[in-house]
Amino acid sequence: MPNELSIEIRKLEVRLKESVEAKNRAFKSLMTFIARLKKLNDSIDALPAELDLKAFENAVELRLEAVKAFQDALSFMSKAEHEKSHLLESYGALMLSLDKAFLVRTVNSPKSPLTLIS
Repeated sequence: MPNELSIEIRKLEVRLKESVEAKNRAFKSLMTFIARLKKLNDSIDALPAELDLKAFENAVELRLEAVKAFQDALSFMSKAEHEKSHLLESYGALMLSLDKAFLVRTVNSPKSPLTLIS
């Protein structure tokens, strides 16, 4: 059976991978948002002085796509922050397990400095 420190090391490894994957998804969604904004900007620049219905509908559709892409990006960023919180939690749990494992090994050792003091 794995000891507590081994379990915490594995948890940290899994959470680190999950955090990186979430950040990559957030980055990709932000790049999609930027691409939608560029497309919308080009459409706005190309609007005729006499706005016709088709040009207006196209601009509205592109604007909605950009807003949806922004909402998606925010959602992915939120998930990335959530994964980051799990990662921070794992850092603390790992350090506590490391300290416990160290103390158990050193205190129970026959030649432990703590045993020699008593």
